[in-house]
Amino acid sequence: MEQEKIKILIIEFDSKILLKIKDVLSNQEGVSYEVSWLQKEEELLKKIDEERFDAIMLSYDLPGANGMEILSGLQYKELQGPVIMLANKGQEEFGAQAMRQGAYGYVIRQKGFEQGLPLVIHNALSAFKRDKERERLQREVAAKKIELEAANKKLKELDRIKSDFVANVAHEFRTPLTIIKGNVDLVVKGGLGDVTSEQKEMLDGAKNVANRLARLVNDLLDISKIESGKMNLRADSINMNRIIEENLPGFTKMIKDRKQTLKKELARDMPDIKADMDKITQVFINLVSNAIKYSPEGGSIAVKSLNLENEIMVEISDTGEGVSPENLDKIFDKFTRVTAEKKEGTGLGLPIAKDIVVLHKGRMWVKSEIGKGSQFYFTLPK
Repeated sequence: MEQEKIKILIIEFDSKILLKIKDVLSNQEGVSYEVSWLQKEEELLKKIDEERFDAIMLSYDLPGANGMEILSGLQYKELQGPVIMLANKGQEEFGAQAMRQGAYGYVIRQKGFEQGLPLVIHNALSAFKRDKERERLQREVAAKKIELEAANKKLKELDRIKSDFVANVAHEFRTPLTIIKGNVDLVVKGGLGDVTSEQKEMLDGAKNVANRLARLVNDLLDISKIESGKMNLRADSINMNRIIEENLPGFTKMIKDRKQTLKKELARDMPDIKADMDKITQVFINLVSNAIKYSPEGGSIAVKSLNLENEIMVEISDTGEGVSPENLDKIFDKFTRVTAEKKEGTGLGLPIAKDIVVLHKGRMWVKSEIGKGSQFYFTLPK
């Protein structure tokens, strides 16, 4: 097995101490020490510049020189290994000072001190390697951080451009859609003459498509406003029970056509709170629409309100197919569908609803189980 080779530079002016150290290091099994030494301070920096040493042993007490000053100067050199200080008995306090200034160990030169040097050198080399590896990793992390910050800045700019584009396109769609809907309504109502049943059926189909596109445009505009921080909320005085009671009748025909049942359980002590009436109504309508849409024919929908200590809560449950555990985290992601069944819509309703609730400093979450339906909850602070 090849021996480990360690190159040591000893800065010590006492030749007797030098011989003791060299004698001990030359008799170590498994390690081959190549020992160099200096007895003139002025040769030190030149020696370090010219050669690579795995460790340096530096005497604190040098005739005509100060070991601590030399140690301080070595900090500005690109050393390949640790510095270990040598001091006489009674100079222990300088050992701690040397460690603070960058030394990796110190040895008191008393009887038999040289026997412990191999262990001191080993520990100093290990600590030095750990520190250098940590510094390398820190440099890599710093470099990666700069790269990530630059990439993040670029992504934010691309996201802003995308949001501006979506908003502009949505605005461009809104005006012609309004004209199309208005013209279709005019024709359906006989404004341009009598309309046959076949013509009315086709016009109703066109009107439904225009309404669906209008909903898409409104969703895209809402997303754009939320992402850009431009969605302004009014501080209306609202009562959640009143919103529920006023909007549930609008779903009567849809529920009847699907032979579904609707149950409601509203808190009797529901207080008024401050929130944007239109936005909270939008959240409620979205959740009820989804519950009806994803429940099968003959299924049931339940709406419940609760007055909690610091907030109010609304629960809307259905008997639909449910959502698998791995998809629950994705259910509020934009443009994402987590069910195999294709339904009409943009995939933006739930993300918008949650964002609106969060903007009100509320919470929204879902519980679901495959084959047993889903329960959506949202809260609003009092």
